[in-house]
Amino acid sequence: MGCFEIGALWLMVTIISIHADTSADGIQAECLGNSVQFILPGSLSAGGRLEIYAVNDTQTVLLTPHLAAQCGYTQKSDPLGNTIVSASLQSCYAENQGDQEFRVAMQFKLYEFPTLSEKVHEVFKFCSHTMTSREILCETNFMEVSVRNALPEIKTASVKQLPAVIPNLQLWKILLYTPEEKSFDKETLQAMGYNVQSSPTRLVMRSPHNMVETFVQNVDSVDMMVFKSVALFRDRWMMALVESTAACPISGASVVGQMIYWQVPLHITPLMSLEVEILEVHMGINGRRLTPDEMESRNYAVTFKESHVVVEIPIGASDGYYKSHVLENQCHVSYTIEPMLELLWKEGQDKTTYKVLFPITTPLTPWSPQVKDYTQLEQRVFDVLLGYLLPDVELVNITFGSELLTVSEIIIKGINLQEHSFPNNTKAFALQVPFSEPYVQIKTVRPDLRTYVLDLVFGFVILPERTAFSHSVVLEASLADIVLPRVGGSCNEDSFNIYVKYGSTPSSQIKIHLGHLKLNDKILQQYEHHSNETHLEIIVPFLAPVVAFESVQLAGIIGRMDVEIYDSLNNWSFREFSLSCPFFIILSECFSNGTITVVLPKLESVPHLLPGELSLRDPSCKPSYSQDYYAYFHFGVTTCGTTRKFVEDTMIYENEVTWKRDKPLTETILPEQKYRFMVSCVYIANATQSMIFHAVSHFKEPHTDVGKGELTVSLRLSKDMVYRLFYHDGDYPVLKFLKQPLYFEVGMDHSKDSRAAVVLENCWATLSKDKESNPRWDLIVDGCASPKDPEHTIFHPVTADDRVDIPNHFKRFEVKTFALKEDDESSESEGDILARRVFVHCDVIICHVEDTADGRCYKKCLEAQNPDGSSSNRDQRSHRDPVCIQSRWWIST
Repeated sequence: MGCFEIGALWLMVTIISIHADTSADGIQAECLGNSVQFILPGSLSAGGRLEIYAVNDTQTVLLTPHLAAQCGYTQKSDPLGNTIVSASLQSCYAENQGDQEFRVAMQFKLYEFPTLSEKVHEVFKFCSHTMTSREILCETNFMEVSVRNALPEIKTASVKQLPAVIPNLQLWKILLYTPEEKSFDKETLQAMGYNVQSSPTRLVMRSPHNMVETFVQNVDSVDMMVFKSVALFRDRWMMALVESTAACPISGASVVGQMIYWQVPLHITPLMSLEVEILEVHMGINGRRLTPDEMESRNYAVTFKESHVVVEIPIGASDGYYKSHVLENQCHVSYTIEPMLELLWKEGQDKTTYKVLFPITTPLTPWSPQVKDYTQLEQRVFDVLLGYLLPDVELVNITFGSELLTVSEIIIKGINLQEHSFPNNTKAFALQVPFSEPYVQIKTVRPDLRTYVLDLVFGFVILPERTAFSHSVVLEASLADIVLPRVGGSCNEDSFNIYVKYGSTPSSQIKIHLGHLKLNDKILQQYEHHSNETHLEIIVPFLAPVVAFESVQLAGIIGRMDVEIYDSLNNWSFREFSLSCPFFIILSECFSNGTITVVLPKLESVPHLLPGELSLRDPSCKPSYSQDYYAYFHFGVTTCGTTRKFVEDTMIYENEVTWKRDKPLTETILPEQKYRFMVSCVYIANATQSMIFHAVSHFKEPHTDVGKGELTVSLRLSKDMVYRLFYHDGDYPVLKFLKQPLYFEVGMDHSKDSRAAVVLENCWATLSKDKESNPRWDLIVDGCASPKDPEHTIFHPVTADDRVDIPNHFKRFEVKTFALKEDDESSESEGDILARRVFVHCDVIICHVEDTADGRCYKKCLEAQNPDGSSSNRDQRSHRDPVCIQSRWWIST
């Protein structure tokens, strides 16, 4: 019985049985032949520091690794976290009673975390063991040999036996062979780390592994670590010696397929002569013998070859365990088992017990985690199982895409992560991630098929070393869940109405081509439109540059709007859509005064056409003015090569518009393209017209009477560039966008006086009806385009037609909308600028057509030429930054 004090607590533990017992604290103790084994459950030592002490009646000694190997103790842990301590029955602190009864006591001191309070468990074990003449024990950290003494023959120089009682016989010297002979006294050997125990009946020599005085000897292809000594005893009259040798295998294990083979020489030459008799052979695991039935149930076998005894163990046997390792960031496993081989042989009259405990660990084998994808597409959730891993592997984090989350963070975010354990002592991790999580990437492998991709990196550590490794997994799931974009449109009186529905594709990913232009924010602001995250509606005037003209007929033109939708991320074309619309506009008009006007657009079939290069039959008759996509002609029926013919009572005047390049194309081998448009005017040759007139006597000189009256002058906004259709009062405010042209006309509607002429002196824009308000932006200054921004204003000529009798009564000019910025505009938000209404005012002078000396009425302006040859009344200035404006035009004269 042992008794010790811990503070004020008295703890008494008594274990007397020689069989395997369990203490009240769960500590197991078992006698295993010439050793005893204690097992401390992992539940008692988990989370705290453990100290192990050897105990006898006189002292309690802390077992360090060095002292344990010197004194015959071995400490290890199993995969379950249990602490296993084995002690030789002849260890330093064991109590020996007649070489038959032994008492071994241990103390386990635990320091509980975090208080570091001590908790002590003491346990001892009585074991009975009948010792043979020589016993050799090969443990994992030491080798031990114990020999029995007997009465020697005094005449013999080499004495192998000592008398049971020899007065004053003392241990004098110990000789060690390395294999060279070296002499030491007992105290020196003890200080060197060896252990020497001498009693009247036994001599025990113990050496830790890999000591300097040990040596390796190859015995039948098996390397043996040899510890050979001779102890010299003497008194005044005599000397005796005792030989003691231990030889323990350090090789001999091999792996073939799924089997482990461990071979031990039958004739260990450092220990025996050739004439020995093998009496018994036993196999065991972890120091404990196995019965034949136990061996058979585990598929163990012991076989004899010519010179070896061979132990066969299948890899994965339940007595061993697998251990995880990390090699080059990859998971590997090894299998470890500790077989025991025990031999009993007879040499002469002496018997030797030879016991070897030999841990075997297989080479590292790659153990890549398996991935099982259980994703259910209809549930739109990734469902993956990652396994099968050993219990010593712990999941610490998962990287989703580029974001690393610990296990606790994953649980907090609501992502389903579970650990599953299996009967074969493995485990796996199940993870479920919805497709809607931001970590899931979306790829479109086909326009109608969407692929969801989840990049995962599982981060693990292996316990208890906490070495880390990772495993990458890429999950993909494809679904035909895409709603493709759609495009459509309709024809209006003077525009195309185009709509685009994005479907399930993000609007930021969709790009649109209008005609030959890629639609961007700058181009979009030029047109009336409405857009949100689901669709876009845009109204495109039929004379917009993105419209292609297919044909020209007397009744009008056929315009086509081409729209292409494509995916900018994958460069896929979703849809191509074309809408052709007829626009019933008058392209040519014949007037009773013998003049003809023609407006011709640029046709798609002649892509290299420059409208300014068109001409009538007379090549010198070019357009009166032109732009990149149309030309305007004004000519008389007797000019420009116009022909006349009579058909019954009508006169038909004909001309044609053709194109001949000023500079022929040299970079292409395409045939020269032709352009021809016939113009015909039919007049009645014989017709009676009634008119009223009265004659004034030619004898009376005409004179002018001074009088007063009113002249009505109006400022109007045209819907087109040919000044046929105008906005009415109820149409205002009119929405226009940046750089859209505005066609203004100022005229006297009711005057018939051909001597009067309308002259524009100044035109400007304000933000209110008050023409004197500020700020103001000049459009026309002193009859000319504003010198600050001359590119914004273009004058157009006025010719007589069915609406205009006297061209001098009208003035026409074009203004391209521009950003109206104030000096302090930085203080305004963009929303304020977009919401502005703009009013246009003009000062008009009524002049006499013959009064050319009046400088206010007739002023010449500096003109710059457009690329097509027409005048634009502008010099070269850089444009202002584009800002969309919403304008309402109010007329003031």
